Amino acid sequence: MTTIRTDGASLYHERRGSGPALLMISGGGGDAGYYSEVAERLADTYTVLTYDRRGNSRSTVDDPASPLDMAEQTADALAVLRHNDFTSALVFGGSGGALIALDLAARHRTVVEGLIAHEPPVFALMSDVEHDLFAEIAEITRSEGAWPAYVRFIATIDRVDKPGLLHRPLGRRLVGGLARTAVRVAGLGPRSLREMSRVMGNAEYLMSNEVAPFLAHTTDFAALAGIPIVIGVGAESRQYYMARAGEAVAERLGVPVVEFPGKHAGYVASPEVFAVRLREVLAGLRQPA
Repeated sequence: MTTIRTDGASLYHERRGSGPALLMISGGGGDAGYYSEVAERLADTYTVLTYDRRGNSRSTVDDPASPLDMAEQTADALAVLRHNDFTSALVFGGSGGALIALDLAARHRTVVEGLIAHEPPVFALMSDVEHDLFAEIAEITRSEGAWPAYVRFIATIDRVDKPGLLHRPLGRRLVGGLARTAVRVAGLGPRSLREMSRVMGNAEYLMSNEVAPFLAHTTDFAALAGIPIVIGVGAESRQYYMARAGEAVAERLGVPVVEFPGKHAGYVASPEVFAVRLREVLAGLRQPA
C-alpha cells in the first residue's frame, strides 16, 4: 500500500502476489477496494495491481475542479505499472475502468498483453433512450447538484428505471440528502461501514467531474485491432444498457463476449465465483494466438 506521485495527482495503490502483472482499473465511483477480494484470490498466480483513480477515495488530485481527462487516466495506469517495474500487463477494467483500459490499449498496445473490458459504457454505441437519460442526468447535475443526480443515475444500473420517486426533483433531493448523510454517519462506524462510506463518498466527484467526460470519450476502435480483447458482461445484467453497450463494442471489434457471474459489478457482489471465472478467461488470453 503506497502512494505514487504522477502529473497532477497522488495515487494510492496496492500490490498483491507474484507472477505476471494483472492491472485492475476501477470505474466511476469505485476504488481499489472494488477488487480486493478478487485480487486476493488471484494473487497465487498474478501480481495484482489495484489503485484508487485520481480524485477518488485515498488518491488526491491537485485541481479538484478539473474534469476527467482520458490521457491522464491512461498515464496514471502506466505510472502504476512502472512503479512496480512492469512494462506490460494483463488488464481488467470494469465500467468506466473498461473505457480507460481500452484507451490504454489503443495508445500503448505493447503494454497490454490482453484485456478484459467488463461492460464498457461506450456512449456512442448506446441507444437514443440512454442518450436521453444521460442528458437528463446532466441537467439534474447542473440544476439540482451532484447527489440528486447520483441517486437518479445509480438507480438505472442493472434494473428497470424506477422508482418514480427519483423522477421528481423533490424525491431526488430527499433521497440524495439521505444518501449524503448516510455516508457521513457510516464514516464513523466499524470498518465495513467506513469502507462503504469511502466509496460512496466518491459520488460527488463522479457526477461533477467524471460522468460527462467518460460519455464524451471516443474509443479508437481502429487502434485496438489485433490486441487480445474480450468483452465481459454480467450474466444477470445482459438486458440492461451497460451490458448492451459492451456487446456493441464486441461486435464493433469482432471479439468474444464472455459472461461473468452477477451484474454490472459482480466482482463486488460475488467475488469468489467472479474470481474463478476471471482466472479462466485470463488463462485463455495468455495463450499464444
